Amino acid sequence: MWRKLSAFPLRGIEDNLREHMNLVMVAVELLESLISACEDYNWDLVVSIAERIARLEREDDDVKRRVEKGLYTGVIFVGLKEDFYELAESLDRIADKAKDASRALASRRPEREESAILFQGKRSIKEMVTGTVEIVKLIQMAVATMNKSMKEALGLAHEVEKLEEELDDIKLEILRNLTANEKKLGPISYLQLRDFIFLLDMVADEAEATSDVLTEMIVKSGA
Repeated sequence: MWRKLSAFPLRGIEDNLREHMNLVMVAVELLESLISACEDYNWDLVVSIAERIARLEREDDDVKRRVEKGLYTGVIFVGLKEDFYELAESLDRIADKAKDASRALASRRPEREESAILFQGKRSIKEMVTGTVEIVKLIQMAVATMNKSMKEALGLAHEVEKLEEELDDIKLEILRNLTANEKKLGPISYLQLRDFIFLLDMVADEAEATSDVLTEMIVKSGA
Protein backbone atom coordinates (compact mmCIF):
# COMPACT_ATOMS: atom_id res chain seq x y z
CA MET A 1 0.00 0.00 0.00
CA TRP A 2 2.74 2.42 0.94
CA ARG A 3 5.58 1.40 -1.34
CA LYS A 4 5.40 4.70 -3.18
CA LEU A 5 5.91 6.52 0.11
CA SER A 6 8.83 4.53 1.43
CA ALA A 7 11.33 2.00 0.13
CA PHE A 8 11.74 0.56 3.62
CA PRO A 9 9.79 -2.43 4.97
CA LEU A 10 6.86 -1.50 7.21
CA ARG A 11 7.08 -4.73 9.26
CA GLY A 12 3.37 -5.47 9.59
CA ILE A 13 2.27 -1.85 9.83
CA GLU A 14 0.39 -2.10 6.54
CA ASP A 15 -1.71 -5.05 7.75
CA ASN A 16 -2.45 -3.33 11.04
CA LEU A 17 -3.47 -0.13 9.28
CA ARG A 18 -5.77 -2.09 7.00
CA GLU A 19 -7.37 -3.78 10.01
CA HIS A 20 -7.59 -0.38 11.71
CA MET A 21 -9.43 1.08 8.70
CA ASN A 22 -11.78 -1.91 8.45
CA LEU A 23 -12.80 -1.69 12.11
CA VAL A 24 -13.48 2.02 11.74
CA MET A 25 -15.62 1.29 8.68
CA VAL A 26 -17.67 -1.38 10.46
CA ALA A 27 -18.28 0.94 13.42
CA VAL A 28 -19.50 3.74 11.16
CA GLU A 29 -21.67 1.41 9.07
CA LEU A 30 -23.46 0.35 12.26
CA LEU A 31 -24.80 3.90 12.48
CA GLU A 32 -27.21 2.94 9.69
CA SER A 33 -28.56 0.08 11.79
CA LEU A 34 -28.70 2.40 14.79
CA ILE A 35 -30.82 4.99 13.02
CA SER A 36 -33.09 2.31 11.55
CA ALA A 37 -33.71 0.99 15.07
CA CYS A 38 -34.43 4.55 16.16
CA GLU A 39 -36.95 4.98 13.34
CA ASP A 40 -38.64 1.72 14.41
CA TYR A 41 -38.56 2.99 18.01
CA ASN A 42 -36.78 -0.16 19.10
CA TRP A 43 -34.71 1.34 21.88
CA ASP A 44 -33.39 -1.96 23.20
CA LEU A 45 -31.83 -2.44 19.77
CA VAL A 46 -30.57 1.17 19.74
CA VAL A 47 -28.77 0.52 23.03
CA SER A 48 -27.43 -2.84 21.80
CA ILE A 49 -26.00 -1.34 18.61
CA ALA A 50 -24.43 1.54 20.54
CA GLU A 51 -22.70 -1.03 22.77
CA ARG A 52 -21.44 -2.89 19.68
CA ILE A 53 -19.99 0.33 18.30
CA ALA A 54 -18.28 1.00 21.64
CA ARG A 55 -16.76 -2.51 21.64
CA LEU A 56 -15.48 -2.01 18.11
CA GLU A 57 -13.96 1.31 19.12
CA ARG A 58 -12.11 -0.38 21.99
CA GLU A 59 -10.92 -3.14 19.66
CA ASP A 60 -9.81 -0.47 17.23
CA ASP A 61 -7.77 1.17 20.00
CA ASP A 62 -5.87 -2.09 20.46
CA VAL A 63 -5.07 -2.25 16.74
CA LYS A 64 -3.96 1.39 16.77
CA ARG A 65 -1.55 0.62 19.59
CA ARG A 66 -0.05 -2.17 17.43
CA VAL A 67 0.42 0.38 14.65
CA GLU A 68 2.17 2.71 17.08
CA LYS A 69 4.42 -0.08 18.33
CA GLY A 70 5.30 -0.99 14.74
CA LEU A 71 6.15 2.61 13.96
CA TYR A 72 8.39 2.77 17.02
CA THR A 73 10.33 -0.37 16.11
CA GLY A 74 10.09 -0.16 12.31
CA VAL A 75 12.72 1.20 9.94
CA ILE A 76 11.02 4.20 8.33
CA PHE A 77 12.06 7.78 7.71
CA VAL A 78 11.28 9.90 10.77
CA GLY A 79 9.00 12.20 8.77
CA LEU A 80 7.02 9.25 7.45
CA LYS A 81 6.62 7.85 10.95
CA GLU A 82 4.87 11.06 11.91
CA ASP A 83 2.58 10.82 8.87
CA PHE A 84 1.62 7.21 9.59
CA TYR A 85 1.07 8.04 13.26
CA GLU A 86 -1.21 10.96 12.39
CA LEU A 87 -3.15 8.78 9.94
CA ALA A 88 -3.72 6.13 12.63
CA GLU A 89 -4.78 8.80 15.13
CA SER A 90 -7.11 10.43 12.63
CA LEU A 91 -8.81 7.13 11.81
CA ASP A 92 -9.20 6.45 15.52
CA ARG A 93 -10.99 9.78 15.99
CA ILE A 94 -13.57 8.76 13.36
CA ALA A 95 -14.46 5.62 15.35
CA ASP A 96 -14.43 7.61 18.58
CA LYS A 97 -16.97 10.12 17.27
CA ALA A 98 -19.18 7.30 15.95
CA LYS A 99 -19.14 5.85 19.46
CA ASP A 100 -19.98 9.22 21.02
CA ALA A 101 -22.86 9.82 18.61
CA SER A 102 -24.37 6.37 19.18
CA ARG A 103 -24.09 6.74 22.95
CA ALA A 104 -25.80 10.13 22.85
CA LEU A 105 -28.79 8.63 21.05
CA ALA A 106 -28.88 5.56 23.28
CA SER A 107 -28.44 7.50 26.53
CA ARG A 108 -32.20 7.69 27.16
CA ARG A 109 -35.47 6.81 25.47
CA PRO A 110 -37.30 9.89 24.20
CA GLU A 111 -41.00 9.73 23.41
CA ARG A 112 -41.83 8.14 20.05
CA GLU A 113 -43.18 11.45 18.75
CA GLU A 114 -39.96 13.17 19.77
CA SER A 115 -37.56 10.80 18.02
CA ALA A 116 -39.83 10.81 14.95
CA ILE A 117 -38.96 14.48 14.37
CA LEU A 118 -35.50 13.37 13.22
CA PHE A 119 -37.11 11.69 10.22
CA GLN A 120 -39.30 14.62 9.19
CA GLY A 121 -38.55 17.77 7.22
CA LYS A 122 -36.87 18.37 3.87
CA ARG A 123 -33.73 16.46 4.86
CA SER A 124 -33.91 13.60 7.36
CA ILE A 125 -31.34 12.13 9.69
CA LYS A 126 -31.26 8.98 7.52
CA GLU A 127 -29.82 11.04 4.66
CA MET A 128 -27.17 12.44 6.98
CA VAL A 129 -26.21 8.98 8.27
CA THR A 130 -26.04 7.57 4.73
CA GLY A 131 -23.74 10.42 3.71
CA THR A 132 -21.59 9.89 6.79
CA VAL A 133 -21.08 6.22 5.90
CA GLU A 134 -20.32 7.21 2.31
CA ILE A 135 -17.67 9.73 3.33
CA VAL A 136 -15.83 7.15 5.45
CA LYS A 137 -16.04 4.66 2.57
CA LEU A 138 -14.29 7.26 0.40
CA ILE A 139 -11.49 7.37 2.98
CA GLN A 140 -11.26 3.59 2.92
CA MET A 141 -11.08 3.62 -0.88
CA ALA A 142 -8.44 6.35 -0.86
CA VAL A 143 -6.26 4.41 1.57
CA ALA A 144 -6.60 1.23 -0.50
CA THR A 145 -5.93 3.08 -3.77
CA MET A 146 -2.66 4.71 -2.70
CA ASN A 147 -0.73 1.60 -3.70
CA LYS A 148 -2.23 1.67 -7.21
CA SER A 149 -2.62 5.31 -8.13
CA MET A 150 -1.69 8.34 -6.07
CA LYS A 151 -3.63 10.55 -8.49
CA GLU A 152 -6.80 8.52 -8.01
CA ALA A 153 -6.31 8.49 -4.24
CA LEU A 154 -5.93 12.27 -4.28
CA GLY A 155 -9.16 12.57 -6.26
CA LEU A 156 -10.98 10.49 -3.66
CA ALA A 157 -9.58 12.68 -0.88
CA HIS A 158 -10.95 15.73 -2.69
CA GLU A 159 -14.36 14.02 -2.99
CA VAL A 160 -14.38 13.70 0.79
CA GLU A 161 -14.09 17.48 1.12
CA LYS A 162 -17.00 18.06 -1.28
CA LEU A 163 -19.24 15.53 0.45
CA GLU A 164 -18.46 17.01 3.86
CA GLU A 165 -19.75 20.38 2.63
CA GLU A 166 -22.98 18.72 1.43
CA LEU A 167 -23.39 17.02 4.80
CA ASP A 168 -23.04 20.41 6.50
CA ASP A 169 -26.04 21.63 4.51
CA ILE A 170 -28.05 18.55 5.49
CA LYS A 171 -27.09 19.01 9.15
CA LEU A 172 -28.26 22.63 9.14
CA GLU A 173 -31.62 21.67 7.61
CA ILE A 174 -32.13 18.94 10.23
CA LEU A 175 -31.26 21.39 13.01
CA ARG A 176 -33.70 23.94 11.60
CA ASN A 177 -36.46 21.33 11.63
CA LEU A 178 -35.56 20.28 15.17
CA THR A 179 -35.70 23.90 16.35
CA ALA A 180 -38.97 24.50 14.51
CA ASN A 181 -40.46 21.59 16.48
CA GLU A 182 -38.84 22.52 19.78
CA LYS A 183 -42.21 23.02 21.52
CA LYS A 184 -43.08 19.39 20.77
CA LEU A 185 -39.95 18.24 22.58
CA GLY A 186 -39.10 18.05 26.22
CA PRO A 187 -35.98 20.07 27.10
CA ILE A 188 -33.86 16.97 27.75
CA SER A 189 -35.01 15.29 24.53
CA TYR A 190 -34.25 18.42 22.54
CA LEU A 191 -30.71 18.55 23.92
CA GLN A 192 -30.23 14.80 23.42
CA LEU A 193 -31.28 14.86 19.75
CA ARG A 194 -29.34 18.05 19.07
CA ASP A 195 -26.20 16.55 20.62
CA PHE A 196 -26.64 13.42 18.50
CA ILE A 197 -26.80 15.55 15.35
CA PHE A 198 -23.67 17.50 16.30
CA LEU A 199 -21.72 14.36 17.23
CA LEU A 200 -22.77 12.66 14.01
CA ASP A 201 -21.48 15.69 12.13
CA MET A 202 -18.14 15.28 13.90
CA VAL A 203 -17.72 11.85 12.29
CA ALA A 204 -17.72 13.56 8.88
CA ASP A 205 -15.46 16.32 10.21
CA GLU A 206 -12.90 13.73 11.33
CA ALA A 207 -13.17 11.99 7.96
CA GLU A 208 -12.34 15.28 6.27
CA ALA A 209 -9.38 15.72 8.63
CA THR A 210 -8.20 12.24 7.63
CA SER A 211 -8.46 13.21 3.96
CA ASP A 212 -6.17 16.16 4.73
CA VAL A 213 -3.61 13.76 6.23
CA LEU A 214 -3.82 11.53 3.16
CA THR A 215 -3.49 14.54 0.85
CA GLU A 216 -0.33 15.63 2.65
CA MET A 217 1.16 12.14 2.38
CA ILE A 218 0.32 11.96 -1.34
CA VAL A 219 1.80 15.39 -2.02
CA LYS A 220 4.99 14.36 -0.20
CA SER A 221 5.23 11.26 -2.36
CA GLY A 222 5.43 13.46 -5.44
CA ALA A 223 7.99 15.80 -3.97
